[in-house]
Amino acid sequence: MSSFLTNILNRITMYRLMLYFLLTLWLASIILSLTDTLPYDPLDILSSGIILGTVCNLTNYLFAKIFKVRTNLESASITALILTLIIGPSSPVGNFLTMIFIGAAAMASKYVFALNKKHIFNPAAFAVFLAATILNDGASWWIGSIYTFPLIVLGGLLILTKIKRFELVIGFFTVYFLTLIFFGKGVTVNSFFIPSIWFYVFVMLVEPLTSPSTKNKQIVFGGFAALSYFLLPKVIPGYAYGLETALLAGNLLSFAISNSFNVVMVFKRKEKVAKNTWAFYFEPMSEFKFIPGQYLEWTLPHKNPDSRGTRRYFTVCSSPEEKEIMFTIRIAEKGSSFKSALMRLKEGEEITASSPQGEFVLPQDKTLPLVFIAGGIGITPFRSMIKSMLLHNNKRDIVLLYSNRQEADIAFKKVLDHAKGFGVRTVYVNTEKDRYIDEEMIKEKVPGYQNRIFYVSGAEPMVETIKKLLSQMKIKMIKTDFFPGYREI
Repeated sequence: MSSFLTNILNRITMYRLMLYFLLTLWLASIILSLTDTLPYDPLDILSSGIILGTVCNLTNYLFAKIFKVRTNLESASITALILTLIIGPSSPVGNFLTMIFIGAAAMASKYVFALNKKHIFNPAAFAVFLAATILNDGASWWIGSIYTFPLIVLGGLLILTKIKRFELVIGFFTVYFLTLIFFGKGVTVNSFFIPSIWFYVFVMLVEPLTSPSTKNKQIVFGGFAALSYFLLPKVIPGYAYGLETALLAGNLLSFAISNSFNVVMVFKRKEKVAKNTWAFYFEPMSEFKFIPGQYLEWTLPHKNPDSRGTRRYFTVCSSPEEKEIMFTIRIAEKGSSFKSALMRLKEGEEITASSPQGEFVLPQDKTLPLVFIAGGIGITPFRSMIKSMLLHNNKRDIVLLYSNRQEADIAFKKVLDHAKGFGVRTVYVNTEKDRYIDEEMIKEKVPGYQNRIFYVSGAEPMVETIKKLLSQMKIKMIKTDFFPGYREI
């Protein structure tokens, strides 16, 4: 079941999954209102969604033109649905201008309150906070009903499984329940069943663009948001907008501790490096630093995007010492619309990349013995690490087990073979002729494997299989990296 779910989630981006989740909640709330299960007018919910969707997409388009960036229909639609589910629901007849204000404010925040082309605040939280402050008409969080609670939890867990931000959620609820225990009225069964809190955490708090990418900082961010939510009504008696204010405060903290940004990359060229495998080279338009092994979120709006959307996470395959930024992908015969758009890029065209993310990096102690296990395109972070070693004339004790279906699939062989003189011994595994990487192979090819740090990179099912194998072998030092939506091809 876990493998089946993983395969399904790998076929869709987090943003498209979130869009479908929110659409489901919106339609479910209309049906529940039609049956009088929810005490709202279904026409109000329907019309509010249509109006906010129209306003958000139109104003997003206008701001994109003004600031000369590409529009993202998916992002604007997600924000519109969040707003629909947390304000009102009320008749658009008397609240039409309020809806226009909130929708436009949400989109404006993405462009006005942005640094290095990355917005600082969660757009929906910013808009409802502004409406509460100026119009005295903030969020009602009406979607938080016991009848919608199962859908909120189910969809939220799917989102969390997709993006693997468990530490952030754990950080929030740990502090949330601790404050209730030591400073509140204590924890009861009802404390676990507050649907609006769960919606807030699963939908808004975990937004990747306005929250930290590293695990430790996610814990701090989640805990800070929970503490702020608890303290606000204590500091300001009667304050009714704690959730959105706590999130905005958390966004500021994330901005301060994460040093996150977006950068425009100019496409220079592409190069075939193995069978169905292409390397894409870009020139950053501003200063860009990263650590070998990190990855970026790449955004490439294009016509008629498929279910996997317009964003991808790709490892930086080049080393920091090389002038161009390079990532590598494997193209299937029927590839995604994103990869098709990549293949059509012409020299001089632009693509947007996020700040570097990930903790899949080399230890500072160069004397520690390592094992790299790469499956297919999972070689990319190791190419960055090894190339950087070569350019710095550094030596490390590394055994690389590089698994592919056939020899034609091997990428960067010249770099890997050259690294032999720097302590890197590469074992090429051909799964069509040889066996897969297993316990026997590791014991045979990796001397002193019990005392090494293992790095595993590849398609998520392969990474999970190897991780389980290493755990059974009593290997304690295992590092894996997670790339949302990442598959072998």
